Amino acid sequence: MPRTQPDQHPFDQRLAQEALRIQEQVKSLPHGNERELLVRKARQVETASHISEWISSPGLQPPR
Repeated sequence: MPRTQPDQHPFDQRLAQEALRIQEQVKSLPHGNERELLVRKARQVETASHISEWISSPGLQPPR
């Protein structure tokens, strides 16, 4: 299925924005299960952003 519009922002930038959005949402929640799930999700999104950045870095060398 062809895309109708190219992405406006790089993938790692969208991940970072999503992590910030989730962290802001966490601030407004009381301690509990929902808050802990969102904290975990924010960490996962941040990790995905770091991995994406690492994979796309010019210094990454293929295994020899």
